[in-house]
Amino acid sequence: MNNQVSRISDIQLPSSVSTLYIDSSFLPPSSHPISSMAYAWTAIDPDGFILESHYNNISSIFPSALRSEIFALLHGLDSLPQNSKITVATDCAQLLSLWSLYVDAPFIPRMLKESNHLLWSSIRTIMLQKNLDVTLIKVPAHADDPLNNHVDALAKAAHTDSHLSSCPPSELMAPCILQFNSLPVDMNIRKFIRDIFDAKSLLTLAVLPRFNSYSSTSDIDWACTKFCLNNNKQFVSHRNGRSEFCGFCIKLLLDMLPTLTTLQRRKPHLYNPNWLCPQCNSFPETLDHLWTCPYILPEFSPLNTFKTLLLALRTNYLDNFLSATSLIPLPDSFAAEFTALNCWDCDPPSISCLRLARGLIPISLTEFLGNYFSSLTI
Repeated sequence: MNNQVSRISDIQLPSSVSTLYIDSSFLPPSSHPISSMAYAWTAIDPDGFILESHYNNISSIFPSALRSEIFALLHGLDSLPQNSKITVATDCAQLLSLWSLYVDAPFIPRMLKESNHLLWSSIRTIMLQKNLDVTLIKVPAHADDPLNNHVDALAKAAHTDSHLSSCPPSELMAPCILQFNSLPVDMNIRKFIRDIFDAKSLLTLAVLPRFNSYSSTSDIDWACTKFCLNNNKQFVSHRNGRSEFCGFCIKLLLDMLPTLTTLQRRKPHLYNPNWLCPQCNSFPETLDHLWTCPYILPEFSPLNTFKTLLLALRTNYLDNFLSATSLIPLPDSFAAEFTALNCWDCDPPSISCLRLARGLIPISLTEFLGNYFSSLTI
């Protein structure tokens, strides 16, 4: 529990302030190498004169444009004197909607399921402690309002001001703050706990011995692999109500298909551990060996089908990335560099290629794409 009377702002505005103009600026990862959040506010007296202006950066945890706007409101309200009656002007319609739901109304538990609930709870605490009478109004964005344009310019300037130090995320005034690794959890708590469970499950999957057979697991982009497994549109239920294709992909990923080597591990009393591939009698019949065994007749070899499908997949992905929005202009050599990645080497299949066939995304692929595209696009 947070029982201390703390402050987020070290500014004390005079009692003559009547209006606050607030605004924010957000540079998302899709248009900037690192997401950046900034906010600004300007205090106005009844005669329309500027009393004080302030702008700063915000720590980039849970980055979003809305979070920047809410923090601008929070910092501005904490700068007001006791018993102030104030009008807050904003060009963010969503802020007004959430204000009426989470502040200008009795507390509802639903707020704890929303992102930024700690900021909203801090605003409620400030309103109560300072006995503030606050009215929010909507002003047009990028219009002829000079004060709104002024505070908008301040918020954008904060991104490039090297003299600023971002506000630490711990400076909150919510009655109860859940923390993880000393960082406040300002998102849906249930989803946050589920994400931790998913991360631990992914770690358990990553350290399985079967993935260490040929090379280090550090060669695999586990986050991207998990995302692809969770969002594969082909994982759909069949008429019988079972997702058989999904089950096949999981077995393929975990090396659980009934090859001779798998059967030898499961039932060593039935399958002699010394038995080798019945076709070549030279190597263990692993899943990877089935792609490359030279004694399988070409018309029955899965390798030809695999090569056709893999090259079609490469062409499809290349077309999608060439038409996607990139962080920087794509060089003329992009297509050649993309097709030259070793995960597409299928004759004979490279280790990276065999892993891609199982559904394991090579980190060399995502690192190359990360030079040009955001993680969301990838």
